[in-house]
This record gives sequence, C-alpha cells and structure tokens, in this order.
Amino acid sequence: MSTTDISRRSFVSAIPLTVLAAPTALAACQGGESESEEALPQPILQSQSQGPGFIGPFSEEEAAQVAASPMAAEIAGLNGQGYPCSEMILLAALRRFDLPENHLDAAAVFGGGIGKRSLCGLLTGGLMAIGFAVGTRYQDRSQVHQVGRRASNDLWDWWLTRGDLNCMGPGTEHENSEEFVRMCQRVAVKAEEVILGIMEA
Repeated sequence: MSTTDISRRSFVSAIPLTVLAAPTALAACQGGESESEEALPQPILQSQSQGPGFIGPFSEEEAAQVAASPMAAEIAGLNGQGYPCSEMILLAALRRFDLPENHLDAAAVFGGGIGKRSLCGLLTGGLMAIGFAVGTRYQDRSQVHQVGRRASNDLWDWWLTRGDLNCMGPGTEHENSEEFVRMCQRVAVKAEEVILGIMEA
C-alpha cells in the first residue's frame, strides 16, 4: 500500500492519535523542524492525572476551610434539590456573591460532564461563575477577558492538581451522596477564593 493509498477507516481511526500527540511529534510527522519541547504547550492527557482526588475525607485544613465557607454550605444545601452539579456550583456562587440568578439555565446542559461524562459540570459551572463575577466587577471587555482568563486559569490549574477533568474520571468518581457533597464543597471553597479575589480587587 502506498502512503497515499489509505482507507477511510484507517484515516479516521488515526485522528485521535494525531490530536493527542505531542506537538513535537506532529511537527516531525509534517516534516517540519521541531522546536524544543519546553517551548511548546503540551496536551493534557487525562490518564496522567495523579492528584489526591476530590471525594476522600477532608484533611483538618480542608474541614476548617469548608466550615468557614458560605459557598460550601450553600452547595451542600443544594444537593438533592434537582440541580445538576453545574447548576449547583453556579447557583451557590451567585447566591454567595448576591449576583442575579436569572441566567442559571445556561449551566443546565453542563451537568454530568455535558451529559456525556466529559468535562466535569462542577468545573464548567465554576468557570461560568467566574465569568459572571468578572462581568459584574468590570465594564471594559478587555479587562473582563484579561481578569477572567487569569481567574479561570487559577481554578483550572488547581483542578488539575487534584484529579481528572472528566465527570466520573480518576479522582472524581463518587459512589454515594457523601462523596459527591465533599467534592462539591472542595470545588466551592476554591471557586469562592477565586471569585473573592475578583470582587475585592
């Protein structure tokens, strides 16, 4: 078989490999010169997640943070009320910071990892809460984007230190309501910290 004679099935099945390949490997496949690995952004591979997870028992420090967090108390109270995780974190943030709740429906489709066990709804809802907070605090769109990006990176980077980005992935797979609430409260504490940084700036 020549290099130009490839079946559609072979081509399509190879796509995920090219998407997940390191940029240096892609450059080599394209025949171009590769930059050093340090200079290029590396993809996030979910199997590399090695953090402590979100569901285990609280450390003493975490327990104190949760006890002091109005947002952690709010999100725990929302459990079992019919809200998906994405709405829970967004609603807890909106209530904590006295922001309008009229756009809560924007988070509805993000629960359960966008309904596909993909990107966790607590993360996407938390990012939406950051966006609402930044948009409330700043009127200039360039400031909204700049401050919002910094704040969202803070939540995102913290998340990666704990576990997988995906719903029910390593570190996020909860087996009962107690584990789920602990996960929600951990995320609420971090999101509250990030949003406080925005609102008090």
